[in-house]
Amino acid sequence: MGAMRGLLRTLQVAVRAGQFAIVAVSLYQSAITIAGYRKYQQKKDARPEPPAGLPRFGLVVCARNEEEVVTRIVTDLLAQDYPAELRDVLVVAHNCSDNTASVAARAGARVIEHYTPATGKAHAIEAGRTALGPGYDLIGVFDADARIAPGLLAEIAAHSRGQDCLQAEVVPIADADWLAEGYGFGRKARNLFWWRPREALGLNTTITGSGWFIRPDVLAQYATGSWTMTEDLELSARLVADGHAIAYVSRAHIACGEPRELKASIHQRSRWVRGHIHVVMGRWLPLVRRAATGDLRALDLAIYLVVPTRLLTRMGVTTTAVLGLVWPAFGLPGLIVWAAMLGEWVAPAYIGWKERLVHLSSGSLSLAARHSILNLLWFPIGIWAMSTARLKAWHAMPRILEQEANHVG
Repeated sequence: MGAMRGLLRTLQVAVRAGQFAIVAVSLYQSAITIAGYRKYQQKKDARPEPPAGLPRFGLVVCARNEEEVVTRIVTDLLAQDYPAELRDVLVVAHNCSDNTASVAARAGARVIEHYTPATGKAHAIEAGRTALGPGYDLIGVFDADARIAPGLLAEIAAHSRGQDCLQAEVVPIADADWLAEGYGFGRKARNLFWWRPREALGLNTTITGSGWFIRPDVLAQYATGSWTMTEDLELSARLVADGHAIAYVSRAHIACGEPRELKASIHQRSRWVRGHIHVVMGRWLPLVRRAATGDLRALDLAIYLVVPTRLLTRMGVTTTAVLGLVWPAFGLPGLIVWAAMLGEWVAPAYIGWKERLVHLSSGSLSLAARHSILNLLWFPIGIWAMSTARLKAWHAMPRILEQEANHVG
């Protein structure tokens, strides 16, 4: 009997410790969202101190078999509201087997063709950096299927003073497809609840593949050493672990398409999960060591790598609340649990309603429900990706051709 009581006591301590960890992370994330949202509202109309002179941009478009869409982004970049003599557009046709290079050249870009045995955008980025040569203040990196707002470069230039790396806000290309619109809602929610609050509080964002800018000397320092299929997240971890900031610029917009096919979505998100796992395995400890010196940006990113979505904390906190009601001996004090529940459910609902992310209409509520269903797919996708973590595969994403008239504003 004594051994049974000891086992039960050990189980109780372990369960409570697990609950406490998830509730602590939840309260932290809710505090960031609420405090950051309030501060963002207070300073959203404020303008940063501009640099002494306008920076010169080298703009690298990474393209692999993108002949159907590459003209769009080249046209967008050439049509920027920014002095033409201060920007050059270079398309890196990486491991292409179609006419991407010739199509991009006809659209007005400088083009290089680059072939490597291994896949991964890091190879194309480094080839572009080398081909551009010296004389640039910032290098911008883009995916070929993105659409660029006309004022992107002007906004990045205005926010570039003292910055090593900047990330534009990524919004979804307008698309009424059931799957794409559901995922696009999630992208908007993440911007509102996650990245804009961190911008306001001076915390880091992560590089998200397209629409990011970096000083050439910093990029040269980190040009090699990438070994995952999520080179953007890996570079983010490397930069922050070494004390570099990654500024989020919500005024600068770039639009990216979401997958319309479930199979394509599963391939894409499986690659993201595998890459995320590899980044945690190889880059998390340096972030923790940096955080131990008092670097809050490193701490924030270290937490993100372990718990990258509020879906995990929301489900964990809800489970904790139910467990406390059903089995009080294993529960946590109700005050902190229900405070976490308010942060997970009520605060996002209020902010989403206030910012008109969600409306009291059947269409809006249907979209939110659709997003929730798609969010739950992360669990089987995550389990599959973890069981195949060694796989490094790149699958071509079908492009949105019929949306050519949709520009981001």
